[in-house]
Amino acid sequence: MAPPRRVCVTGGGGFIASWLVKLLLSRGYAVHATLRDPCTYGRSRDPKNVHLKQMGEVRENLHLFKADVLDYDALTRAFEGCEGVFHLATPVPEDKIVDPEVQKVIVLSSNAAVDFNPNWPQDKLKDESCWSDKDFCQENQAQERP
Repeated sequence: MAPPRRVCVTGGGGFIASWLVKLLLSRGYAVHATLRDPCTYGRSRDPKNVHLKQMGEVRENLHLFKADVLDYDALTRAFEGCEGVFHLATPVPEDKIVDPEVQKVIVLSSNAAVDFNPNWPQDKLKDESCWSDKDFCQENQAQERP
């Protein structure tokens, strides 16, 4: 029997990414998932990534890697042997994405990356030139917390 096809999912502990990991595992793929801190995987006192542990009998095909999306060496290790990459971690400039020599790279982002810019004209469609204003986001996040 041939080994399963292998792919990598960056940001594997995130909401969308973890559903993608589950789907890929259910379809017989071996999945390399990157996490900021895989040590939280399975710890009962820190449930951040415990949902990955609960994926049942397909878990032997799930391999977790500690990786920051700007760490070339960490991503290279996670991408090793993969034929595809689903890039769901925080978006980075294109010149920072590693050339992993895989067949496909799929980049997914949140609308939050472009949605919070008070200086963007209300009547102008948002596109790749519109990014959320970092200062605006930080100021409003700080105000929302008790």
